[in-house]
Order: sequence, then C-alpha cells, then structure tokens
Amino acid sequence: MKHDIAIIGGGVIGVASAVELAKRGARVTVLERDQVGYGCSYGNAGWLTPSQAVPLANPSMLLKSFKWMLDPESPLYIQPRPDPAFVRWLLEFLLASRKEKFERGAAALVELCRVSVDLWEELAKRSPEAFGFERHGLLAVYESTESLEAAKPGVELVAASGVRYERWTADEVREKEPSIIGRQVGGYFYPDDAHCEPYRAVKALEAEARALGVQFLEDTEVYRISSGSGPRRLTTTRGDILAEQIVIATGPWSESLGKMLGIRLPVIGAKGYSVLLPPAQPQPKRSIYLIERKIAVNPHRDTLRIAGTLELVRNDFSINARRVDVIIRGAKGMLNIGDEPKPREIWRGLRPCTPDGMPVIGRAKGRGDVWLATGHQMAGLKTAPGTGVLLAQLMTGETPRFDPEPFRADRF
Repeated sequence: MKHDIAIIGGGVIGVASAVELAKRGARVTVLERDQVGYGCSYGNAGWLTPSQAVPLANPSMLLKSFKWMLDPESPLYIQPRPDPAFVRWLLEFLLASRKEKFERGAAALVELCRVSVDLWEELAKRSPEAFGFERHGLLAVYESTESLEAAKPGVELVAASGVRYERWTADEVREKEPSIIGRQVGGYFYPDDAHCEPYRAVKALEAEARALGVQFLEDTEVYRISSGSGPRRLTTTRGDILAEQIVIATGPWSESLGKMLGIRLPVIGAKGYSVLLPPAQPQPKRSIYLIERKIAVNPHRDTLRIAGTLELVRNDFSINARRVDVIIRGAKGMLNIGDEPKPREIWRGLRPCTPDGMPVIGRAKGRGDVWLATGHQMAGLKTAPGTGVLLAQLMTGETPRFDPEPFRADRF
C-alpha cells in the first residue's frame, strides 16, 4: 500500500506532526521502532515552559560549560571520545554560542513554545485521555544573590517575547511555595508556564491522531530507504512501505537516518535522567527549577518527579548511578523528600541536540520529498504541537504561522 506521508519516529514530535498533517487531509503512517512515546517522550521532566525555551548554545553559560564538561557530577558532562564527527559538533556548538544568534533563536523558540502550550491546553480540555495538564506556573529558585542577579538578562530576554514574570523575595518563596525548605534568596515566578505527565500527553495526542485516521506501525524499524524517482521505498523489519513523502522525526537517531539519505544531520543524543518519588511533604504547588543544582521538579497527583543532567553521549543508554545520586542528593537539599527517598522509577532518555541548539523543521537540503522535524534538545514536549503546525503548513504550502527561517532544515 502506498501512503501519502510516512513519518519515521513515534515520539511526541512525530505524533504531533501526524495530527496536523491528517487534519489537512493527508494519509499518514507513523513508523516507530519501539512503542509510541517510549523514547524521550516517556519520562522527561514534563515541563511546558516558555520561560525555559532557549537554545542550548547559550553564551552566558559558555565559561561554566567548559568547567562542567569533564566533571562527571556536573549538570553538563561530555563523554570524551576520539570521534571526528563529535569533535566537529563541539566546534559548531562553540561557534553558535554568539549573543546575536542565541537571542534570535530564543525569540523563535519562545514563540513556538507559547503557542504549543496553548495547544496542549486545548487538547487537555477536549481529550478523554487526561494527562495531568496544569498551568500553575514555574518557580525558578536561587541560592545566591550573585546567581539571582546574573539571571536578570535572561529573564528580560524571554520577557521581551511575551513571557510574564514576577520576582519573589526569599520570604515570598517560603510563603507561596512551602515545599522549598533549603536556603534560598528568592526567585523568578513565571505564571503562564505549565506542566503535564509526558507519556500520558503523547498517548492523548496519539488518540487524537488515530481518530483522524493516522495509522501507527509499532516495532517497525526502518533500515533502508530507496533513492531514485517515484515513491520512496522504506525497507523495515516488518516489510516494505511506499510513501510519496517522508518525515524524519527520529530524535537522537536522526543522524543514522540522514546517512541513509545522504544528508548530514548533526543530532547527538544528550542523556538526561528523571526519578519518580513519593509525594514530598508538603508537595510542591507548581513546577520548580532549582537553578544552581540544575534540577527540574514537577508535582503530579500521586508522585513527585525530579529530573536533570545533560550528558552528551550519542546513543549510550547505560545508567550512571553517580549522576542519579547527584539529582536525588540535590533535591534533598531543597525539598522535604526524606532522608532516604525510595524511587518508584528511575528513567533515562536521550534529548536530540543540534550544535546550535535549535530544532530542524522543514524540507531537507536537496531532497524534495524528505522533510525533517528533529533536534529539539530539551524542548520537544513543550514545542511539539507548534512544530506539527509549522511542518504541516510548510508541507502543504500554507502560509506558516511561525517564521521558518530559524528552524531551516538545510542549514547544516
């Protein structure tokens, strides 16, 4: 059977893209090597936060990044490896860490995220599949006056793109968020930010896609893609599929898919961890970002999710117990989670990172029938609905809702 569009990758980006393309009348099939939503969409922090939607290549963090890179317990760690492609990625990352480039990228990402959070909220209202969507804001907590003041330019940068914020004193933090028990000097509160349970959010989106006629083929891995005239032939572990157009939405596996097509896709996996704990006493009222510790905190109905670290590893899925301990130890210093918290689940996943920290959305360079939607770093969940809209509009010739230039797929 020939399909209009085959989307390779059943994470949140692939599913969101399928929804928007199906709304426009396309026959869409999603091919997933595992189960839908079981990649980075399964256990990430669950943040839907325009306030934190900035490119990874941040000039203000560059000096700190150099110090962190070789420290196994730091928020950003790079596994040393004699890999020319990896070295090239790092060099491009350094070149992308320019103030002007970063600020343009941040404005584009914030816009994509703000629209996406609104779309998630609309889905939560109409979907029979509840996914814990709550718009209670995010509180960024600081433990030193120096870091609180140093954050002002970044806060004002996202504020220029429409992100509202309030500056809270240490007393206000204690009064309004009594779950914070550690020493702190105040914080910034972003009232329009939201959060959800990531895997359940993807499943709600999948249900919507199925209702629109999208076909999902799970446990179906693509290992060869034909070139030449006519429809693309995708050879999979479950047979061949023909498609007029294909979308690469494979996150950290995009580099290998690109090689099948003769396209350079410098998307590297950056490992992150999340830990599900019993609720804190008291349970946080909203999402919390422990800035100095680089730990994300999310309250769910009957669990507390803590997440953090960024470990550039390509596709290494091993669990680094030392880094998991750093997250739990860091959370203990600021939240009442007990002296020996008992994790209910420890998860690790790979965030797909491009050298400039910006997603790749659009038509592949020199490939008229190949489209890309990948490289969303830590912003996949929070920008997925907007990504789906932009990709579908570009593929169908509509006037795009977002400026596609910052996300150009042919920039590498």
